[in-house]
Amino acid sequence: MPGPVSLGLDGKVALVTGGGRNIGRQICLTLAGHGCDVAVNVRRDVAAAEAVAAEVAALGRRALPIAADVSDAAAVTAMVARVGAELGPIGVLVNCAAILHHVRFLELSDAAWRELFGVVVEGPMHTSRAVLPGMVARGAGSIVNISGTVAFYGTWAHLAAAKAALHGLTRGLAREFGPKGIRANIVVPSTIDTARAVPQDPARAAAEVARTPLGRIGTTRELADVVAFLASDRSSFVTGQTIHVNGGQYMP
Repeated sequence: MPGPVSLGLDGKVALVTGGGRNIGRQICLTLAGHGCDVAVNVRRDVAAAEAVAAEVAALGRRALPIAADVSDAAAVTAMVARVGAELGPIGVLVNCAAILHHVRFLELSDAAWRELFGVVVEGPMHTSRAVLPGMVARGAGSIVNISGTVAFYGTWAHLAAAKAALHGLTRGLAREFGPKGIRANIVVPSTIDTARAVPQDPARAAAEVARTPLGRIGTTRELADVVAFLASDRSSFVTGQTIHVNGGQYMP
């Protein structure tokens, strides 16, 4: 019987922001399983990054745990330079770093608004701006941004605004850099079974399941598999797209 189909990721270097836990951790492991060397970015929790890096290494790939606040342009520039020096040119960028402020709009402080946009919008802008010159020079690269259904439901005004801006950034990158051989896409998960999501709230979990046609909550692996596809040569004609991974919960 034929072996598994290669995604064409062997030997590529991936930078995953927010890679220390939950969805980001699984993206790191899935990319490593397909042959990527992985830079595991966290904001502060170096121990978490080191733990994920050890899991990547156990899969036979090189790993670099690295702490940097993606909202800090200088820190991102230094991070990308270090990844290039220690692992090689970045061919895959996954922006998974996120921050949540679950408060009503009138309770949201200016500082919280700025922090939210700093991570969700300026973070991917900083990382993309740092990796794109190298991608352009090589004529290849894939950027995958992670969003959320809040951008479509508008559940929280401030979160919806930030995620919507991320969608605009993704489409703009796809349009501008497609002629240079670089693709940019965005993945939109619904509720995913992570340590911070639904297990602690059975009522919410039941409600999510009830409104999902597939009748269950998604796994981090299912989301990471889609990210790996978009990062790979198997999606070579896919750019500027919004890919929903939600079991049919939201159908645009």
